Amino acid sequence: MGKRIKIAAAAVVVALGISADAAAGDFQFGLYGGWSGSFDSDATFKRGNSDFTLHSIPWEGLSFDYKGGAPYYGIRGTYWLNSTPMPAPKWGIMLDYTHAKVRAEGSAKVKATGTYMGKPAPNRMKISDTFSRFEFTDGLNLLTLNAVRQLPPLGTIRPYVGGGLGIARPHVEVTGPGFPKTFEYQVTGLAAQILAGVDVPLTDHFSLFSEYKLSYAGVDADLKKGGHLNTNVWTNHIVVGASLRFGDGS
Repeated sequence: MGKRIKIAAAAVVVALGISADAAAGDFQFGLYGGWSGSFDSDATFKRGNSDFTLHSIPWEGLSFDYKGGAPYYGIRGTYWLNSTPMPAPKWGIMLDYTHAKVRAEGSAKVKATGTYMGKPAPNRMKISDTFSRFEFTDGLNLLTLNAVRQLPPLGTIRPYVGGGLGIARPHVEVTGPGFPKTFEYQVTGLAAQILAGVDVPLTDHFSLFSEYKLSYAGVDADLKKGGHLNTNVWTNHIVVGASLRFGDGS
């Protein structure tokens, strides 16, 4: 747990440093919404006399679900390292926070291995029979520090690419036989993403953008009363947003 706290603290320090420097350079602040869909993944659960893995769990994306919290959204700040006027390419540092939502598909029957409630796990288990709740619907939250490259423009359109690393802080929601209710935010491991998009300036300081990104969230979570969950979630994102830009390099 100490390592998780140190990682989170480091991210905060970086964020504050970027904010402090941005006033002296070219800074871009953006808000976005969109859609996300996650790939199937294995999940391992441990507690007491249970130690089993559910294989290829299908995840439901709930990007536009307003129940139980906000729908999909993101917020970011980008500090461009030079103010060279376009069309010269430039590098930037982006701090990006994404609030995605996923839930295990309860009706799915998936392969199971290991020990469940002290007995060999059935060959196939229905997720809703195993867990009344298994989801990250209050957020599969990612905070990443990214390097971004603004490419030569296509007319007035500014394409860009990037990628980075950070932390995953999902709201862990797990309840089932032998697993008392877990319902809390945790820093659970590494987050990573790559992205590509286009920025379309409407004025010198205001623009719209659209983007695709692929993210990874490592979930190594503690469950109540000595339980444990481990899974890795890969997610496709398609986002649209708006940004304000300040500085001489616009």
